[in-house]
Amino acid sequence: MDRASLPDARLKRRLSRVLEQLSAQPTESIPAASGTWADTKAAYRLFDNDRVDAVDILDGHSRATLRRIAGEPVVLLVQDTTFLSDIRDLQGRGVGTLRLTKRAEYLLHPSVAFSESRVNLGVLGHHFWQRPAERAGRRRAVCPLEEKESHRWLLGYDMACALQALHPDTRVVSVADREGDIYEGFLAGEFDERVSDRAGYLIRAQHDRRVAQSANRSLWETLAQAPVLGQTRVSITQRPGRRARVATLNVRSRTVTFHRTRRRGRPATSVTVTAVYARESQPLAGETALEWMLLTNLPVDHFAAAQRLIGWYQARWEIEIYH
Repeated sequence: MDRASLPDARLKRRLSRVLEQLSAQPTESIPAASGTWADTKAAYRLFDNDRVDAVDILDGHSRATLRRIAGEPVVLLVQDTTFLSDIRDLQGRGVGTLRLTKRAEYLLHPSVAFSESRVNLGVLGHHFWQRPAERAGRRRAVCPLEEKESHRWLLGYDMACALQALHPDTRVVSVADREGDIYEGFLAGEFDERVSDRAGYLIRAQHDRRVAQSANRSLWETLAQAPVLGQTRVSITQRPGRRARVATLNVRSRTVTFHRTRRRGRPATSVTVTAVYARESQPLAGETALEWMLLTNLPVDHFAAAQRLIGWYQARWEIEIYH
């Protein structure tokens, strides 16, 4: 923490002590982890200090993360959103069951770097915001992307591109779940021989878009008709309503072009991506077949390449552990 970009040494020492206390007891509240009333007050004063912000606190850690990345042939920059809720009792009792409450909801969207073997290399950056009391509603359809929450996924990809420019010998891949399936993201990720800093992306598809070169069929329909490249196995953990098992997936791949899509204030355009479709061949009775439709700007010339991308996508769950 001596490398954090804080304005003076006293704040750095206090930050170091607060982080030591919180990391020693990560499940405890700030007062419980602090141990004494003096340390508790000092921690809250640090958090309330106008001269301290999250970017400054993270700066030293992020620079150390960049040094660790330098030695990796592949870095998976996984982005995802977690919710932070502040719930207060409006009755002011301070004890008992909360009956009338006010919820202040905040969202944190970090980008965490992992090696190909899923070693956590550190946090490179984050976006943090609070949702307005009034939702956009019908105005959402006419709002530019920059004013929507979904814009954070493009900012995360921009971070991956900046990382790729810093480490040209490392293959940087931005990894996102279905919420990151945004048309503008595919446009941003198109490779251009004149641009050397385009990072790879690997995004699980959410939208069943029309495919231009497949007689107007949808994405899922088109990939279902592609030949099976091979089979791979994936371990599925147990959760409510799902049994643990090892699933055997049929793997297909095809390069597809999505129909031209109009966006407010922008010309209609089309985009070409590679799709990797992995679906469980024989799920257990009563279980829903595991199915992943992954979209990428990286080449998939053979089964081994598709299998490697599936392994990279599985690293996305590591950010859930981080959260």
